[in-house]
Amino acid sequence: MKIKFVIIFTFLAFIKAEFSHSQHSEKFVELTQNLKPIDSIVKIKKFRNGKIKEISKFLVYEYGEYTYEIVSGKQQLFDKKGRLFYEVFYGSFGNLIYQKQFNNKNQLYRIIETTKIDLKPETTLYQILNSNKKTLIESYEKEYNSNKKEGNLKLWKEGKWLNGRKIGKWKTYNFCDETFKIKEYKKK
Repeated sequence: MKIKFVIIFTFLAFIKAEFSHSQHSEKFVELTQNLKPIDSIVKIKKFRNGKIKEISKFLVYEYGEYTYEIVSGKQQLFDKKGRLFYEVFYGSFGNLIYQKQFNNKNQLYRIIETTKIDLKPETTLYQILNSNKKTLIESYEKEYNSNKKEGNLKLWKEGKWLNGRKIGKWKTYNFCDETFKIKEYKKK
């Protein structure tokens, strides 16, 4: 049963990565559709003990007289023992598509998935390549926790983000029963 679950989960993750542009607004796609990468780079950083610390992928774009190296694709961070603790997938222009965090027992305890990527009205292609200040990123987070030291993780918190700030209703669950509290966050 576990093998079937792993296969299905892997397949769905692959599909999500392949169709990662579905979060982008029409304006974002229209503005960036003619800009194609000229190269791709994989950077690997290691700890002094020789174990891998970070694996990151970058796309290189040429626009005007300059080239721009933008993180894109999967980025993985490892601890000194070689355990994966952080995995992020970025879109073609460095926007977060999903983020996963793992605890020291290799359990997935935090997931953030981007639901919408849009641009402020006056945004230019130059600004997209140089900064994400003109990009509006809406995402949804689920965080898992356990009330026991060795227990299975359960959903603890969930809610929306807009450009790194909590918005809307955030739910915090009680581990003893299915009740939860709701806190409302306003857009600023």
